[in-house]
Amino acid sequence: MNRQKLSETSFGYFDIDIINNQNLKEFCLLHKENKLSNDITDTRNEDIKLSEDVELQFLLDTITTYCSEKWNKKVDLLDYWAQIHEKNESTNLHNHVDPQNLKESPDISGVYFVSLPKDSGKLVLQYNINQYEVKRWWPEIKEKRVLLFPATLDHFVTKNLSEDYRISIAFNLRVS
Repeated sequence: MNRQKLSETSFGYFDIDIINNQNLKEFCLLHKENKLSNDITDTRNEDIKLSEDVELQFLLDTITTYCSEKWNKKVDLLDYWAQIHEKNESTNLHNHVDPQNLKESPDISGVYFVSLPKDSGKLVLQYNINQYEVKRWWPEIKEKRVLLFPATLDHFVTKNLSEDYRISIAFNLRVS
């Protein structure tokens, strides 16, 4: 796993070349209307619920196994969903911590990039240098890459300017 450090926050990434992204893309697009929320003011409105699938399960098992072996700790998958951005769609600033239930919140959040057409936007990580200064950084992303970061880290996705779908699968992990 490749690691980077942003101030006091680290993130890691690795590539999985054995996934059939075309099958995964088609599977995600079949579920395009299965939004986790129908409330347009809810950030979960852009998240897509996925049913079970062999390729998806293989991807998720590969990620959790890799992390468990790399960190020598038990890693549990808490949840997962797809994001499908059409032209001019983006994701607002958020993190994956539930302030009402910190104990059950994930430790690590991640994203797997299924389809990244040219000009489809950047994932931007936002972190505090101190209480007055905020920095933003966008890691290099590409198809078949897994990016992992603390669930507390604020992040957003810039506007998809391409004519094609930008598709990713996001997930949350707990490490014990």
